Parts: sequence; structure tokens; C-alpha cells
Amino acid sequence: MNNRINAALCTATVLGLGAAALAVPTTAAQAATAFKPLQFSARVVHERVILDFGKAVPPKDLKVHLRKKGTTARVATIKHFTAVPENGIEPCPDSCGDPVVYAVPVHTDPLKLAAFGEYTVDVEYDGPQGENVSHKDKTSLNYQVRPSFTNLKASKEVTLSDPETVISGDIKLYDPRNGALKPYPGTFTARTGTVGTPVAPDAKGHFTSKIRISGAETGSLPFDPATKPFDTHSPFIHLTGEANGVKEQEALRVGVLQGEASRVTLDSPTLTGPFGTDGKIGGTVTWKAPDGTWKPVPAGLRVAVNTAPSTVKYMLTDGTGRFQGTFPLPINDDEPWQVRTDSPWVAEEGQKLTVDTTAGTSFGTFTAEYLAYKAVRVSAKLNLVEIPSNAPSWVSVDFQHSADGKTGWSTFDTTTVRTEPGGTTTGSIDRDLRYPGPGFVRVQYAGTPDIPGSATPAVRLIDRKATAISGFNAAPEPVKRGQPITVTGKLTEADAGRAPLAGVTVRYYFKATGDHSWTGMGTTKTAADGSFSRKFTASTTGTWNARYLATDTAYLYASSRHDEVVVTP
Repeated sequence: MNNRINAALCTATVLGLGAAALAVPTTAAQAATAFKPLQFSARVVHERVILDFGKAVPPKDLKVHLRKKGTTARVATIKHFTAVPENGIEPCPDSCGDPVVYAVPVHTDPLKLAAFGEYTVDVEYDGPQGENVSHKDKTSLNYQVRPSFTNLKASKEVTLSDPETVISGDIKLYDPRNGALKPYPGTFTARTGTVGTPVAPDAKGHFTSKIRISGAETGSLPFDPATKPFDTHSPFIHLTGEANGVKEQEALRVGVLQGEASRVTLDSPTLTGPFGTDGKIGGTVTWKAPDGTWKPVPAGLRVAVNTAPSTVKYMLTDGTGRFQGTFPLPINDDEPWQVRTDSPWVAEEGQKLTVDTTAGTSFGTFTAEYLAYKAVRVSAKLNLVEIPSNAPSWVSVDFQHSADGKTGWSTFDTTTVRTEPGGTTTGSIDRDLRYPGPGFVRVQYAGTPDIPGSATPAVRLIDRKATAISGFNAAPEPVKRGQPITVTGKLTEADAGRAPLAGVTVRYYFKATGDHSWTGMGTTKTAADGSFSRKFTASTTGTWNARYLATDTAYLYASSRHDEVVVTP
């Protein structure tokens, strides 16, 4: 079930409500969600306009407007919407408590228009501050007499040894203006796998046709609450009819009987590879025919590879029953993998794949951040496994930079990581490095003939703008003890435009003559033009300095010049 509605839904809350009811959150958290900028999609299915707002509840005063394509005049406005139960709706038990509004797609009723033609769909609603928000041309509607499939059936379940079934049903021309039905003229297509079969209905629109299922057809349908659990392995026959430029598609699920006996034969019983590299496996799947012979399974039969109880990846067989691939799952230990068939067409058959992990490396967590004082903070973990006993106690690791994150990698700094010859170790890398320039960074261990290398993914550095403090001055100078000193300056971006930084904090520092450390003297906010000013009481001769210590990721730090002020008795 879709995560947006995987909790039990109160039927009274979700079904049959207008847009206003759907849009009212019942908690502060939901209210906050409703006021985020909305990203939504729109589509038309069987004369219904469906709006999906993702994780947000539908907004207030939601409307859909229809215009004849190429015109500006509205021919219809729809204000009533119903939640889409395409993922199944579970009624709430008595313990459900207060109704809760869930973010689900909504749809209009089937549209009843006076004239056929192409229509453009506009969407309008109230924004977070009550402002009107309008989106034009969100989708389109081809309003015509269209094909409609009903009463679809398959005569029997199929097996690899008996793969034929007879499909039947009715196809009519449906008039959306009044619901009238007429027989469908001509032929439509029934597709199974890559084979399309033309089917001709009779004068009343009824049809029957023998279809041979190859054994590997799979498909998906919108969730049907009557089909639980949803069997994604079952084959589907895809039916397609077209009239007046409107294409109608339906998928007829065909049941599969108890699977035939199968056999998985691996190319090699052992997978050997360096730690951290992707495993490459292959093999063949065959099935036992009624005459006792073993035949390759059809193309598209699914083979599952379990590298752990909860980790599984899939491959598909080709026309000769072969499966082969490099898995995006690294070899991390010597635990065996399980390779098995995963299809209703054949009885499950599995083979244990022995895994032999050899010396290798991989990087764990990796972060790279451009700091405000023009440095890059890099953190990573390098895993070294099955290290040969003759390996060095330290390995060199490179910090690399690239403008595009793909090519032109150059090393701008290095470090070392301790190893455990004859064993396994994890080395932590935490360094503040000079800024190499805009672009991407990564960490790489180049490797040796005995210890394969590896690299982290590329991370783009979020660029920061340089800042500058100009016109800095502490005055008057000299000044008598106990009299005021005014410290002024201006904070701007450091590029040619010199855009001011308004409303940010500037910190003041003072170092008395003969002292070795600075003392914080307070802060002020910059004015609209970036200027700042603050008065202090003169106490002793020393040097003044102002600094901007950026608190976000947009700017770099800035420090003013040093201005010495002599304080007289």
C-alpha cells in the first residue's frame, strides 16, 4: 500500500469529501505541510481529471477549469473532488479516534461536456497566505467517443507445458456525453510479451481469441482491493483499442497453475572477488517438460539473488534461459549467496553460491563541506579487508578535485591510513584542507597490485561568496582615557558589484598593546547599505578589529584591517 495512506483511513474522512474538507489539517504538523509550496501533477483518465499533490494535502478552494484548445474562454469549472482509492482504502475500526486528513490524489466526477474536441485543463487554488494561485495548461483532455473494454475473462490458468488460454469480453464505443454504447468497428490488439495478435469483435462487440502465453509476461495494474496480495509475477495480456485518436488500454491478468519443476545451474559454484567490488554471476534456468526433457525457460523469467536474508536483487533470463550480470551489491564477507527462481511458472529452485572475499578496500561514510574560513572539511572511513601479511603498515590516500565531478581529477592533498597486515581495519579520515576551487571533491585510495583501490562518490562543494570589510576606522585617535571611541566600517560582497550585506552580525575585537590575544567587545547589526558602527569607552592603547563570522553556507568570513588607537591620560 502506498506510504501516504498506509495507515488505516477513516472512510468518512477520505471518500466523498469536497476539496475544502480534504484541505483542512487536524494537527499543527499537517497545517505546516499544507502551507509548503505545492508541487503537483495532473492527468486525465476516462474523462476524470486526477490531481496528485504528493505529500501535501489538497489546497483550499481547489478548482479545475476547462477551455477549448486554443481559446481563452472557460467552458466548465469543477469544484467538487473525491479521494482516489487507487491504492485501496481500509475503513477505520472503532479505535480509529479522531478523523485524520491524509494526502491522497483527488479526482473530479466524469466530465459531461456539450461538444467533442480537445480541451485544456487549468488548475486554480488558494495559496498559503490566501492569495490566488493559477496554473494553466496542466494537462489536456481529448473528449471523444472512445473504446471501452468490459467483461474480460481468461478461460483457464496456464503452465509452461500448456500455455494457451482463450480470452473473451466485450469492446464497445462509449459516448462520454450520455453514456451510450455502440459496437466497436474493426480490430484491436491483444499483446502478450512482444507478440501482438489482432482480434476482431463480432457485430455486437463481443470477442473470443486463443492466446499463447510465452511464460515470461509480467505487468502491473492499479491496485485492486479485490486482488490481495497483489501478484506482480502473474502474466498479463494487454488489450489496446483506438478510436477518434483516443487509445484505450486494459490488462487482463492470467492465472498460473502450480509451477513446473525447475533447475538452476550456476556458471561457477564460487564467487571470488576483492572486498567492496560488485559480484558478477551467471547461469541457466531449465524446466522439466512432461516428456521428461529439460528445456530452457522463456525470456524474462525472474531470478532472485539473496546476499542476505533481507537483501535481494533480480535478473531476467534471455531466450536461452541464461541469466548473467554484475550486481550493484558489493562483496563484503564470505557469507554464501542464494540464487533462486522467483516465478509462478516454475517451482522454486535454489543454489548456494559460495563467496570468497579477497583483499580489497571500500569507503564508508563520506562528507565534504566548504567552510566559511575558506577551507574544506573532509570526513571519510576507509575499510581495508583481508590485507596481505606483507603489506605496508600505512597506505597513502589522496584528496582530489574536479570541476565537473567526472573528469580531470587532480590531487590537492594527501594523508595516510594505518593498516593491519594479515587482518582487517577501518581507518578514519578527518581533515580541514585548503579550498581547491569550485567543483567536486572525492577521496581516493589508488591501490596496489595486492590491495585493490577504491574511491568515494564525488561531492559538490556548495560555493560561498567572498566578503570584505572596507572603510574600517576607530576614531578619534589619539583619544583621552574615558572618552568614547567610535568603530565604523562597511560589509559587502567582495566581487566587483560590492553588494552590501544588510542585517547581519558584525563582531568587534580589541587587543591591548603588549597582549597576545584578542578580546571580544560586542556586536552590532549592519544597516541596509552594509555599514556598521558602535561606540566604546577608551581605557588603554591598543588595536581594534571587526569581523564577519558567517553563520550560513552562503558567505565566507571577513576580517577588517587592524587600527591602533593611542589612549592618553
